[in-house]
Amino acid sequence: MNFLFTYGFYGISVLLLAAFVVSYLHDKRRIRVGMLLTSGLLMLALSLMITLIRIADESGTVRYAAILGAFAVVLLLPLLVVGTGAGLIYNARILWRKEGFKLNNLLTLALGLLIFLYLGLLVSSPLWTDHEELAMPILLMTAITGYLGFVFLCYLVSCVLYNLVRPKPPRDYIIVLGAGLKGDKVTPLLAGRLNRGIEFYRKQENLPYVPPIFVVSGGKGSDEMISEAAAMRNYLLEQGIPSEWIRMEDRSVNTLQNMAFSKQIMDAERGEGNYTCVFTTNNFHLFRAGVYARKAGLKAEGIGSKTAFYYLPNAFIREYIAILSMYRKWHISVIIAIVLMFGLAGLLLWWMDRSAGVGV
Repeated sequence: MNFLFTYGFYGISVLLLAAFVVSYLHDKRRIRVGMLLTSGLLMLALSLMITLIRIADESGTVRYAAILGAFAVVLLLPLLVVGTGAGLIYNARILWRKEGFKLNNLLTLALGLLIFLYLGLLVSSPLWTDHEELAMPILLMTAITGYLGFVFLCYLVSCVLYNLVRPKPPRDYIIVLGAGLKGDKVTPLLAGRLNRGIEFYRKQENLPYVPPIFVVSGGKGSDEMISEAAAMRNYLLEQGIPSEWIRMEDRSVNTLQNMAFSKQIMDAERGEGNYTCVFTTNNFHLFRAGVYARKAGLKAEGIGSKTAFYYLPNAFIREYIAILSMYRKWHISVIIAIVLMFGLAGLLLWWMDRSAGVGV
């Protein structure tokens, strides 16, 4: 029975990892790819842990192994959590100094403070006091936090996997996704996207292929002097890209429209699906942009431009929130299910306590 129990976990690990391979090869632009890989690796780690415990039990050292494991959890996990919270707050300080005080730069600070608030609640938790009626809400909050943390881990895994994809020439088009402007000039962030596209263009130009056509995509914001597409076109011309190799898409106001409207331009020139393309954006935005490309019916792989390291934590948190919003119906359903499970557990415990009281 123990044999079947142990190797059953290994079987589940293999199935999850096999499903990951199939899903990855079919479409890399789905968060389930990261979920399958993360779940498979976690299940594999659990299987190995069970195997080690069995070996330790058979050799009579299980007590020492348990003590070592408990020591690691009790000491290292709090240090990891505290270090993460402190690192996020420190990152917010660096971000403000380099980028200025903006509302969208508050995410790392907010998350860091929430981590310390959560730790404070656990330290002074009703779980360690006589107010047992508050224990269930604390456990419920922990479960919801654990779920959101797991989704964040899966999202990061999906991002890393998608950033590892390296599209190769030849491609017919390069879509450059817009970002904010500074006056009528591109920002360093947007210049990075354009330079990544130019790098791909030059690479294909040096091979025996026709160079790809740029589709610069971005409309004019209410606080912008010209459209992002116009500013990007000007930048490409300054970098020596011929005007006949540039198409402008200047209607879009978000990433989904970037993809959909750019697709319309390419479909009109070559016919629907009769071309190949890549898109460029920043590495932190690459996965979500790929998801929107899929939603727009565009078969395109992304190439990411590098982003300053200090900017990445805040950017990834913002992207994660956007991913949660994109699939909000699913996540709300899961959270409601967790609440209902804890509610039923609370009712069961109340009924058991009441029954015990009546029996007495």
